[in-house]
Amino acid sequence: MRIWLRTLKEGRLHTKLLLTYIMLLAGTILIFGISDYRLNRNTVLEMAQKDVFTIVRKNNEIIDAKFSRIREMIYGFMEDADFYETFSTLDIDNKTKVLAADLRIKGILDKYFAQSQDIYSVQVATSYFIFGTASSANSEHAKNFIPINGFEGTDLDRTAKDGKGKIQWVPTYNFADMYRIPYLKKMDFDYKHLFSAISMIQGSYYKGKFRAYTDLKDKPALLLNFKDSLFTTVFAGSIPVSGASYMVVDPKGRIIAHSDRSLLTTKADLPMLPELMEEKSGVRMMRIHGKEQVVAFARSDITGWLSIAVIPPSELLDPVTKQYVRNLLVSVGIITVVFIALSYFLSRLITNPFRTMIRAIVNTGEGRFATNFKQSGSYEFRILMKKFNDMNENIVKLIQENYETQIREKEAQIKALNLQLDPHFMYNTLNMVSLMALEKEEYEISDIVVSLSNMMKYMVKHESTLVRFQDDLTYLEGYVTIMSKRFEDAFQVEYVIDEQLRSDEVPKFFLQPLVENAFVHGFKKLGGRQGKLCISCRRTEEGRVYQIEDNGEGMDTAKLASLLGGSSHVGLSNVNRRIHILYGEPYGLHIASVPGQGTTVTVTLPPVHHQEVLP
Repeated sequence: MRIWLRTLKEGRLHTKLLLTYIMLLAGTILIFGISDYRLNRNTVLEMAQKDVFTIVRKNNEIIDAKFSRIREMIYGFMEDADFYETFSTLDIDNKTKVLAADLRIKGILDKYFAQSQDIYSVQVATSYFIFGTASSANSEHAKNFIPINGFEGTDLDRTAKDGKGKIQWVPTYNFADMYRIPYLKKMDFDYKHLFSAISMIQGSYYKGKFRAYTDLKDKPALLLNFKDSLFTTVFAGSIPVSGASYMVVDPKGRIIAHSDRSLLTTKADLPMLPELMEEKSGVRMMRIHGKEQVVAFARSDITGWLSIAVIPPSELLDPVTKQYVRNLLVSVGIITVVFIALSYFLSRLITNPFRTMIRAIVNTGEGRFATNFKQSGSYEFRILMKKFNDMNENIVKLIQENYETQIREKEAQIKALNLQLDPHFMYNTLNMVSLMALEKEEYEISDIVVSLSNMMKYMVKHESTLVRFQDDLTYLEGYVTIMSKRFEDAFQVEYVIDEQLRSDEVPKFFLQPLVENAFVHGFKKLGGRQGKLCISCRRTEEGRVYQIEDNGEGMDTAKLASLLGGSSHVGLSNVNRRIHILYGEPYGLHIASVPGQGTTVTVTLPPVHHQEVLP
């Protein structure tokens, strides 16, 4: 504590002001935060619970309305006279008649179920045939999937028989397990998980009279299949709370729908689920996996299933947190304004003159002797500033006199050098040699001299790092001409140039070292073969690509690995480093070579519209 007090006492003025600011801010946060949190927490939590319960109950009513309409469709289908007439007179041993009956039943199914977007698929199932597999109600996504002989003996078949004509709601099941299809168990397909409504059709009502299938040994079962999306489309977005989850479970706790689809068909880990089923609807605070959660639930009057929303209380208290943050920001804003006003006032009196002098001293120490600041503050500060300005003025005078002497000496040296080597004299001399060679019909010598003259002009004229590709290509062509004469036309040179690239900016001399490497190393041991050199450039999606390809000696893997980093190939490594510096690591050289077959050097530069030269 004593050390802290001594540090505070001996510290800078701004440090003391900052500590005062922190203490005021912390006190304000503590006072407003505790009062607001205690005032609003219980009220907000209670209101949020009621709102969530209302949402769950309304969603459950929407789902029940959907199921009620589906139930009316089922009853309408069972009373259809055409279906009764088709099925009661069906000869199941006659395949032709069975297929004809399937066509009629498809039309009947379409009449009742094709307009419903909630039904995934619908069939009339028997032990010998599955009717309605091509109805428009099942026309999307291969919905007609039940094997013809796969329905008999399934849990759906037993449930339909036990129901004795009543509509039975079957919780979500795994399709592959239900119909005993082994090859589908490890596959992920659209109808992997379904829940169903099924009813054994005992007969049909016609003009108010019930006509039973008394003579049928295998009564048909009406099977409607649904996906869990029937629930998720209702619940999705209805609970605007981060971290919330919802589920639909049957009385045994099996999950029919869940915000996490990987939990379908598993058993819900919910305490007191039987008590929730008995209460039908409500909201409770429960501890789930060691954490307090708000659980709102409502039971369906049609299926008996429970719709549940699980929400972390911390998310319900979000309005309280926002109020807390608002109060915090107000407090911080007020204190910040007061602190800035005090700091500005004190700085005007004491701190600003010191800071001005410190900046001037730093500038002088870094060599900026022209620093001259306005005199301000008390009498002592003004005298000190005046003396400092006088000192800088004297230093500037001495430096200027010294620089002028050195500049005059340098200018004399440069003039002497210019007299020794005048570029125009060199160009004129080379042109004269070329003309003399032409007069003596020494055309090759003339070509070499002209190429050398152009190369010298290019090296002297272009001093920037980046040049037009056309200019650099002209220099390269001159070099190739000289080397061709040197090797006595032992190789052929081919240019494949994209005309659009000629005006692009490229690094100066970035291709010449690559071509030189081909001449010096690639064509060293041709063994009587005709050398070939191809210089090409093109644009790709990745950028601009320039290639130097030869059919020379090539190189092995070890030599290729050390080529760019070795000291024996300074030109290649120099080009690669320059490209990395200008454009970054993704761009540079890539070398591919096969011993005895040749070498291809590829230079990649960024596209022109993305080109960014690095400092």
